[in-house]
Amino acid sequence: MDIEEKKSVGPDISPIADNYCFVCGRDNPRGLRIKVEYFPDELAAETRLALPREYQGWAEVIHGGILSTLLDEMMAHAVWHFAGPGVTLSMEVRFRHPLKPDEAIRVRGVLNAGNSSRRVASAQITRESDNRMIATAKSRFLLLEGGGGED
Repeated sequence: MDIEEKKSVGPDISPIADNYCFVCGRDNPRGLRIKVEYFPDELAAETRLALPREYQGWAEVIHGGILSTLLDEMMAHAVWHFAGPGVTLSMEVRFRHPLKPDEAIRVRGVLNAGNSSRRVASAQITRESDNRMIATAKSRFLLLEGGGGED
């Protein structure tokens, strides 16, 4: 683990799912409340949704930060479900096409193979109507104590 990783991830992190996550928490009244489906053969997590105008940045364009949040969430779901509790260390996002409000999308995160305490995942957002790629991401995750073995 490098110095930056040691500073950002300490022993005081406790992975507690309290149903108040902005993206998937059922109890957050302002959250997205997505439902996640898992695909064990592909080490994948997936959700489908449409984002309303309240999540736009520029006129008629969904904000890139919201898209990044969805990408991170699906990668995190894949990591947690198939490898154990972990935190995002870094994420690189590439925006390919704009997304308009109320367009149906599929967000899919996939855990890459590996068995150390550091894991890599990837994700993509595609528009349902034409299967156009909206955004992609790659992330590095650090599994928390008890997850995934040693480096």
